[in-house]
Formats: sequence, structure tokens, C-alpha cells
Amino acid sequence: RLKTAVAFSSHRAKNGEISLDAADFKYGANALQIFKVADNGCPAVLRFAPDFTVELLNGKKITLSSLQEKALMLIFFSTGCPDCQAQFSEMQRLVSQSEPRFRIIAISRAESRETTAAFIQKYGLNIDVGIDPDRSIYDKYATHFVPRNYLIDNFGEIKALTVEYLPNEFHSIWQQAEDLAR
Repeated sequence: RLKTAVAFSSHRAKNGEISLDAADFKYGANALQIFKVADNGCPAVLRFAPDFTVELLNGKKITLSSLQEKALMLIFFSTGCPDCQAQFSEMQRLVSQSEPRFRIIAISRAESRETTAAFIQKYGLNIDVGIDPDRSIYDKYATHFVPRNYLIDNFGEIKALTVEYLPNEFHSIWQQAEDLAR
């Protein structure tokens, strides 16, 4: 297994420690800890993906708990976010090389159907895209920062997470998704 750590662009990981809001966390080579900042500012471990139902751009609805994929990448994004634009551009490149074995659900955070549709059309990706105009889904997973990518297995367990777009981390979670889907 690949070792996964959560990294924020404004924070640094050193010697296996991640500093987040003045709290330090340690992770071992075989441990995976994913942190969500609670309302009081304290990080909490988020091991299983909270269930949700999202309306897709095509009008259909998907409920996370009803999916049976071996690997699912859940992406939260915003159309005006430069990191999101860079990540979707890289996704477009990766998908053009080889169709992924895993399912992707991308959810726009606090944006309209029209704005989201125009953004997705720009990249020509054939993925499920949902809208979360009131942030009710996003708020189950996080309080800040996009893009945010969750790798979820068929049991609903979060296997990896990346926050903001860092190419090496994104390629790592993409490869983990490919491996999990086999």
C-alpha cells in the first residue's frame, strides 16, 4: 500500500507529522488517517464516507450507499478555482490516455447547474457530475478547500484523500484508485 498523508498547501508535513490548526498528528506506514475540521476548529477522523444523494447534471440522482464500485473517486470542486481547473485539465489528459477503471463522481460546491455544466463541457469528460448548491453534501466532508478528492472503496471506507491540487498527490490517488478497482 502507498502511504497517504493529508497535505494543505499552507501546511507542511515533516518526519511523519502533519500540522493542522496547531494540532499535530502522526501517521504510521500502514495507517491512514483522514481529518475533517469540526465546527469548533478541532480535527476529527473521518473513516467512512458520509452517505448522500446528489442530483446529476443529467437530472438523475445517485445515492452513495447504493453504489457497488470497487473504487470510486469523489471530487468536490468549484468552477472558479484555479487548482480545480488545473486538476480537471490533468484529468482530461489522463482519461484521453486510458479510460479509468474506477468511477468518478464530481460535485460542484455552491454553484448553479448552468455554471457547472459549462465548466464540465470545457473539459469534455464523460463522468458523473452533481451539483451541491447549498453545500449540504460538501459540509458532511469538509469545511474548506477544493479540489478535494476522496478515494472510497465498495464498503464506503475512505482509502485516500487529497486536498487542493498538487500533481504528485493527484497522480498518487489516481493510481491508488486504478489499483483498488482491479
